[in-house]
Amino acid sequence: KSNAARFPVLALIARKYLGIPASLATSERFFSQGALIISKLRNRLNKSTFELISCLKSWGLFTDELEEIKKEE
Repeated sequence: KSNAARFPVLALIARKYLGIPASLATSERFFSQGALIISKLRNRLNKSTFELISCLKSWGLFTDELEEIKKEE
């Protein structure tokens, strides 16, 4: 903060990209998705597969068949 007056553009960029979000909704949503991925039917997924599915889902590149059916209804 002490150098914000000297470097206003850099201070603005730092606040925008380095600020801590006020809400934990993103992390809560991520853990909720994890619970949906590891279900009774998928209890034998190894760690790397679980991480891959989690990342792909969070990036919007992977959807379940059940999610597709719900969207069509």
